[in-house]
Amino acid sequence: MKHLLLIALLSLPLGLKAQQDSIDALEATEAMETKASRPSIDTVYVLRSDTVRLYRTDTLHIYHTDTIIRREADTAALKALQEKEVFYREILTANGVDKEKLEAERNYYIRVVDSLRSLVRIAELENVRKEEANKYLAERAKAAEERVAQATNRKKKIRPIQGVAMRFYRTPEWEIRLKAGATTGTYDRYISNRNAGSIEFDYVTGASVMLWDLTKYFNKTHGNDSSAIHIRRFDQEFAYDIGLYVGFGGSNLFKNFYVGASFRFVDFFYLTLGMNIAEYQVLKSGYNNNDIIGNTLSIDDVTAKAWLLKPFVSLSIDLDFLSYIKK
Repeated sequence: MKHLLLIALLSLPLGLKAQQDSIDALEATEAMETKASRPSIDTVYVLRSDTVRLYRTDTLHIYHTDTIIRREADTAALKALQEKEVFYREILTANGVDKEKLEAERNYYIRVVDSLRSLVRIAELENVRKEEANKYLAERAKAAEERVAQATNRKKKIRPIQGVAMRFYRTPEWEIRLKAGATTGTYDRYISNRNAGSIEFDYVTGASVMLWDLTKYFNKTHGNDSSAIHIRRFDQEFAYDIGLYVGFGGSNLFKNFYVGASFRFVDFFYLTLGMNIAEYQVLKSGYNNNDIIGNTLSIDDVTAKAWLLKPFVSLSIDLDFLSYIKK
């Protein structure tokens, strides 16, 4: 009995050790199986930097393959091009095509293309030039229309005009002359007018202020075919009015004034009647033309400055119309 108990006590540690060895061997086997059943490293290729969500704890390597794929594509395209070039060269060699003739034809068509390109360039430049010329002509046409509208503006009350006035008095030019005296060898001094006459023309500039608009009256037919007086109106309407004219003329602008009534007809023309107010050199009281004077007197002794009123009539043209004609 004692021998059996002693054997049991001695065999107990050995059994525990064997059991532990069995457990360790089982765990090692399971670990090896688990390790063998799963890959150690997963490799994933992505084409752009998208967000990658990992559902397991394996090690994950991400390679950005944009550059790699582009390089591979370029290499493949270059290879295909080289293959095509070799293929075409083989065809040309097999068919006996003259390479020099082909090259000459190629150069000819290149020159044709260059020539056509030059012609297209010239046509484009000519088109641009014509477009610019048309713009310039359009601007000039618009400016001309504006000038015509300004010149024919019938609502304009004051209009500057220029023309020629005929006044019924000549500007005298007094001087002292000599003539043979009653005694032989003697001379008499007498007063003479070098600019004698009754009519003189003067260049006048002024403005007409419209008082009465007669456009409607003159643009209607007056009378009929059976009447004694029949005035046929123009095919188009023109402006007519009566106004007050004030102007000046001659070289001495501030001593030569014109005032009168003006009649505007056919848009641009003015007929004016009135008085000329000007400063003239006249003989002093007691002296007349052709009077004999003493030897001690000069022309300044017998003449003086005086303002005179003389009638005039003038024909003038609208300045806006003149500027339109010049341009």
